[in-house]
Parts: sequence; C-alpha cells; structure tokens
Amino acid sequence: MSETLVITCPGGKQCAHLIPLLYNKGKFKLRLAAHSEASVGKLQSQFPDAEVVHTDIADYNHCRQLLKGATAAIIVLPSLHSREKEMGLNLVDAAVAETQRPGNVFEHFVFSSVLGTQHRNLMQHDLKSYIEERLYLSQMDWTILKPTNFMDAYPVAMLASQDKPVMEKLWAPEIGNSLIALRDLAEAIAKVLNEREVHYLAEYSLCSTMPISDAEMCKEIGKQIGKEIEVRAPTFETGVNKLLNYMYGGKADQIYAGASSDFNLAAEGDIRGDIVRDEAERLILFYNRRGLRGSPNVLRWLLGREPMTIADWVANQLEGVGPRSDSSASIKT
Repeated sequence: MSETLVITCPGGKQCAHLIPLLYNKGKFKLRLAAHSEASVGKLQSQFPDAEVVHTDIADYNHCRQLLKGATAAIIVLPSLHSREKEMGLNLVDAAVAETQRPGNVFEHFVFSSVLGTQHRNLMQHDLKSYIEERLYLSQMDWTILKPTNFMDAYPVAMLASQDKPVMEKLWAPEIGNSLIALRDLAEAIAKVLNEREVHYLAEYSLCSTMPISDAEMCKEIGKQIGKEIEVRAPTFETGVNKLLNYMYGGKADQIYAGASSDFNLAAEGDIRGDIVRDEAERLILFYNRRGLRGSPNVLRWLLGREPMTIADWVANQLEGVGPRSDSSASIKT
C-alpha cells in the first residue's frame, strides 16, 4: 500500500520539477495542498491520480487535517508572504500533533528552507529560522534542505530570441551568488524522501555552483546563443518593483480593487502587502551589496554526481529540456 506524502505549494517552481519524480512511482500517494480553486482544478488536471486538497496552511486546523494519516511531508512555503512564519509553525505543530494521534503513521518532516538563515537582514530568511528552531525543538524526525537562488531565473529563451539581447535583473550585476538548478534540487528532495531514515536530523546546504555574478552568467549565455548580452543595473526602486511584479503583478487586482499598489502586489489572500514590500526592499538592499555564497560539495555528495554546470543548464534550456526558465523565479520558493 502506498504511503501518503503531503506536498505544499505544489504549483510552485520547486514542485514543478519534483512532482514528476514522485507521481505514480509506487512509493507515495501524493496529497497536494492547493490554496485556491484555480489551483485545485489545474492540479487535478495535471495529476489525476493525486489527492488534491483545497486548504489554507495559515490555519492550524487546516494543517491538522492536511497531515492526518500522512507518512511524510515536504514543506515548501510561499516566498515573500507576510504570514510565511505562521504557516511554517502551523505545519510543524500540526505534524507534532499528528505524531501523537493514536494509530498515526507519520515518520518524516522535510522542510525546504533557504541557504543562510543566519542572514537576519533578509526577512524571509529570518522567518524561516524560527521554523527551523521549531523543528529542532520537536521530537519528530526531520530533514532541512537549504537551497540557494534558482539558476532557472535566467530567461535564456527570451534572450536568444532578441536581436540585441538585454538583461536587467533585480540587483547589481557584479554581485556573485551561488545558484542551484531546479532539476538538481528536485532530485535531491526526491532522494531524501525515498531514502528517509538515513537523512533524519540532517541539514543540507544546497548549491549547484560556486558564486557567479549576473554579468558572468550572461557571458556564458551569450557564448551559447552567439550574441553579446547587454547587462544593465536597475535602480533600487526598479529592482523592488520588478521583483513584486514578477511574483504577484496583476494577481490580486480584483481582490484589492482601489487599494494602493503595495496591497495589490501580494499573494492572493495576503492582506499585508505593505509587509511584503518591506521584505522585497530588504532583499534588494542585501543583494546590491552581498550575495548568497555557498559550496556545491554537499549537493555533489547527496546526488552522487556532479551538480549541473552553468554551461550544461544553458544548453538544456536552449534545447527545451524541462520546464521553461522564468525570470520570476529569482527567489527560492
């Protein structure tokens, strides 16, 4: 009999790569936590053999019901959401309660956090540190995965289609960041879920590359598409607004009609768009001076192979391998 695996944020970028590695593979019956009716319909169409649950993980009682009868959970939280901390704490506490329910079969809580939760200047990193602490204080068996920024943020196909390609991302292009390919991340998560016990109480910092700047990244893309890419540095306000528009632009206009743009640029149902803007501003300030710097050593060990190189990833994007890159994918979600 298949075990039930709960997956949150199943419509997000991480899960777009992860779910195909787990769906109808024999070990798990997937229970997908959808936040909206639109997501329910889309997920049911994509994965008809999965259990799709319309739920609100900002509500503790919903989390209790979501985890009831599950054997494991992979918890991905919505990035730049004003209630991200509450969602994570709800899910940890609900999992603890499930382990205490008579007849429960819960064994493994996997949390997709972020590289460098020590960076308190980054609000979304600091919030995740509280969720990690809640896990440390539980008696559950858990694994914490800490991926860096996504390689899939770079719009390779778009740049290749332009006669004179120009890329203006979100922050200073000379600042280096370690990156992870979403394919590598999905394979690592699937491995942890499938192998389970050997990964109990482990924390894994996950990077496919050493630090590389946007300027260096564009040189590699330009080499493969045979064009020189102009790299522009956005102003602070431009970077903030582009980030919020990438994440949420246009999604909430009908919900908050007449409200200020701060409240429009937030996730559906998130009534504190002003706090979301606070997070975005701090993020851009950080990346204009510093980056997320990490080593691929842990990912190399975990996968048992070399992580994807920049050159290989660009080649795959040009060949249409895997989900298309998306410039909205800059931040881990």
